[in-house]
Amino acid sequence: MDTGKTYELTADEILYLSAGLGMDTFYGVPDGLSGLSWQMLQLRIMELQDSLCRKEYMQPDFDGNNQTDSELLEMLSVCGDGDGFICFESSMKGGAQTGYFYFVKGRRAYKMTPQGEQYLFAPVLPEEIKEKILNEIVWKETLSTQEHSFSILQKNLEKAAKLTGRDAGEQAGGLLKEAGAGPTITQAILDGISRQADFYSLFFYSAHAQETPGLSVQFLQGKILTRMEYDTIGDEDSVTFCPTDRGALETLLRQGLDMLIPDHPVAEPDINQFT
Repeated sequence: MDTGKTYELTADEILYLSAGLGMDTFYGVPDGLSGLSWQMLQLRIMELQDSLCRKEYMQPDFDGNNQTDSELLEMLSVCGDGDGFICFESSMKGGAQTGYFYFVKGRRAYKMTPQGEQYLFAPVLPEEIKEKILNEIVWKETLSTQEHSFSILQKNLEKAAKLTGRDAGEQAGGLLKEAGAGPTITQAILDGISRQADFYSLFFYSAHAQETPGLSVQFLQGKILTRMEYDTIGDEDSVTFCPTDRGALETLLRQGLDMLIPDHPVAEPDINQFT
């Protein structure tokens, strides 16, 4: 049962404690430890233990060994070795940015929110995540378009972004049109590059999916709604921009949410029946 207890940890603290639980990586957290020499790593571990003790997440016992808060370790186990996760990122017109993870394991879930150099972990109810995610998306009135989807090499899209940053929007638009973009979708992409449109990115990952374990939903919301899909053309990375509508996007979002949080979850077994 969740106690409502929250934790604030740095990236290195998360990785150090997770390594003790047998985890090689931790989704959403940069690895700043694996490149250190053995000597530097030992020094860093001592610094991390001191930091965790000051936060009262770790305490030395009578034998001088450090004992970590058991609830903290259980939380990291849920997050790092669970059923999967949801990554949500948004960048709104005008500059507001949001990013966080939901980690799910059975009837337990935690939200991880970056706050500067710290990551805040807070327990949530799995059944509340669907509503929370869907409420984060601010739907606005958009136009429909008869223009078709088109694909552009990632390197050319990056070139268009650099040109836009240099106030060379006409040249940037030319690159998009050369790849097959119509005028409406060209303007939508240029608005997204210059942060004059809302951008949403959601990634749903299920550790138990039998086929594709992940579903990515990325889209721009400006004058029109445009979904972004990533693939390759030949051996080069590419991005496909697809005009879409709210109904199609909501269907994809619910599909991703159902991967981790089905409407009728299977009850977890009662371990007491085996004792």
